[in-house]
Amino acid sequence: MRVAGDPDEMTVVTNADALADLCGRSLQQLSETGPASRADRYRVYLHLDTDRAWINAGPTVPPSLLEKLSCDGVVQPVWQTDGHPVNVGRAQRIVPTRTRRLVEDRDRSCRFPACTASAWLEVHHVVHWRHGGPTDTCNLICLCPSHHDAHHRGSYSISGDANHPETMRFVDTDGSPIGARPPTPPTGPLPRLTDPHRWRHPGGERLDLRWISFRSPPDPNHQLN
Repeated sequence: MRVAGDPDEMTVVTNADALADLCGRSLQQLSETGPASRADRYRVYLHLDTDRAWINAGPTVPPSLLEKLSCDGVVQPVWQTDGHPVNVGRAQRIVPTRTRRLVEDRDRSCRFPACTASAWLEVHHVVHWRHGGPTDTCNLICLCPSHHDAHHRGSYSISGDANHPETMRFVDTDGSPIGARPPTPPTGPLPRLTDPHRWRHPGGERLDLRWISFRSPPDPNHQLN
């Protein structure tokens, strides 16, 4: 494809460049009409069953991906008779618009500890929707795309009542709370040395004397010339 103009300044544009420009203009126009989540910008059709899901005319998807996509997506029921589809119901958001606005106004930013992201927030079910979690404000929190993805990859778990921040708990894979206060330093006398070449800190850190050397303190009565 060639762009019309001065023959000496003609620019060759590939089909890929044209497609990328078209997609960019489309997304820009969408963003100007109002805020939208990634689910609104990129749409993937999934078929849901009681125990699995698959992409339209494609392969099955893992449970972790299904849980993430069903947090804040759009569902459209299909009625079947004897295993054959006979009617398609009205599409509706898993999280209704009014409920989503309440959750966004309450949270204002990502609820992950110390995260201040406030753009492109996604609504997450604390108890997953496909596991029977209710679509109520007590079970919905805002997460940024990065922390939402990390949760569904199994990097950490969430529990608690979203309407009461003091009950919310974010726990990593080792069972340690995320964002909790550091442990209180140990008090009391230092432990006695059992190995003259190795000293163990009360907090667990070790100091190996093979890698350091000590000098005697300077004589306070010694005067420099």
